[in-house]
Amino acid sequence: MRQYDTVRLILTTHLNNYDIASATQVAESTVRRYRKLAAEKALTWDALKDCDFDAFHRVFNKPSPRRKSDLLPDLAELDAELLRCRMPLQVWWEDQKSEYPATTPSYSYLSAELRRYRDSQPTVMRQTHIPGERVFVDNSGKLAYYMDRETGERVAAQIFIGVLGGSSLLFVTATATQQTHDFILSHVRMFNYFGGVSEILVPDNLKASHTQAYRDMAKHYGAVALHARPWRPKDKAKAEAGVKFAQQQILSRLNRETFHSLDEINEAIAGLLEQANNRPMTRGEPSRRARFEEIERAALRPLPAAPFEYADWMTIKAVAPDYHVPVQGHFYSVPHTLVGKSVDVRVSADQVTVVHQRKTVATHVRRNDVGGSTTLPDHQTVAHRAQSERTPDMLKEWAQEAGPNIVRFVTDQFAQDRRMLGWKPSEAIKSLAGAHGTEAVDRAIGWAYEQGTPNISTVKRVLANAERRQREVVRSKLDMSARAIRENRHD
Repeated sequence: MRQYDTVRLILTTHLNNYDIASATQVAESTVRRYRKLAAEKALTWDALKDCDFDAFHRVFNKPSPRRKSDLLPDLAELDAELLRCRMPLQVWWEDQKSEYPATTPSYSYLSAELRRYRDSQPTVMRQTHIPGERVFVDNSGKLAYYMDRETGERVAAQIFIGVLGGSSLLFVTATATQQTHDFILSHVRMFNYFGGVSEILVPDNLKASHTQAYRDMAKHYGAVALHARPWRPKDKAKAEAGVKFAQQQILSRLNRETFHSLDEINEAIAGLLEQANNRPMTRGEPSRRARFEEIERAALRPLPAAPFEYADWMTIKAVAPDYHVPVQGHFYSVPHTLVGKSVDVRVSADQVTVVHQRKTVATHVRRNDVGGSTTLPDHQTVAHRAQSERTPDMLKEWAQEAGPNIVRFVTDQFAQDRRMLGWKPSEAIKSLAGAHGTEAVDRAIGWAYEQGTPNISTVKRVLANAERRQREVVRSKLDMSARAIRENRHD
């Protein structure tokens, strides 16, 4: 504002330099310089009074030399780019220097300014944990060990840790691996220990936590899995603190003892875990167990009626032309209309379930015979179903419903040393039953057994004779009817 007032008084009044300097509180030398520039450039107040500050400043002042800060890039954008690309600042600076040598600041200056910017950011958010809302889970980097009695080998055991957000109640268990089955089994044990379920699971980015089986487990317990962000340990600070506490209070004591099985380790963990949860917190605060009983137990959701049953998932990209899918060496049928289509298969301890487009299309009892197959008739085509019924067992089942003599005949046919020789005559009997009726065929077989010639030829001859006699009876009745009609007409 003083610059504006100084120039305005120079161009619109007859005051001398001293008076203007006194009125505007600027140096008299500055007034003289402004008056000289106005005269040299033939400036008028009407032309200057509407100029903005930057334009007004450029008229009466020389451009200032470029400062280091003018060369700095946007530090927020630079920080975000380095994090996104995981690129060291040194590499970024070298690339910029080679491309824009005149406008790139020195590395030491840029590094110091970026460090100052990062230190000024609110990088830590204080988290408020609502009772019953979250449980944080992780695996310890340190392991427990036991000695195998048979081999004498030192075997490592993984340590799974879960921490409730509201009360910090701790759960620890040992498993053989970090694979999906053991990871989910640890969750089942954890929920049973807590006696309830939280709304949200916060696992680390372990591969097992990204499987369909893990999502099924969370759904079974009515929970949602929200994974911690990669490279953001403060997202699960509770788990990190729980891991550290468990390593100090439990794992350090375990490693002073010798165990001979995983069960022995978990038995020891159970006792140490109760001690850790009942230990008073710092500054005289209640223990984890006391806080759990006071604020969190009632906030947990109830456990489901049955614990989660682990199942593996596999994807069949295209169902084979025989409309069967392989599961651990055994083949299970699916509807024949799914040939060539992709299906998902859920394999539990006693059941195989096939899913297509989120709809269950087949359910089988799990079988362990490698190379065998399980086929449901409803999954077959009409022709294949008819063909599959052509088996000794199917023929025997049909005979049971057809008649006692047919049962006797079919059983005798398949009782031969060369069992498959009974196939053709049994099929012939079934075909004759379709043409003449099961009762007629059953009587014909009974007569053939009485004659001592129970074979297809005898049965066919008996049926043919019975059919001929039936035709003769019908013809005789027709002749008698015709004769009676003629006699009536003659009378």
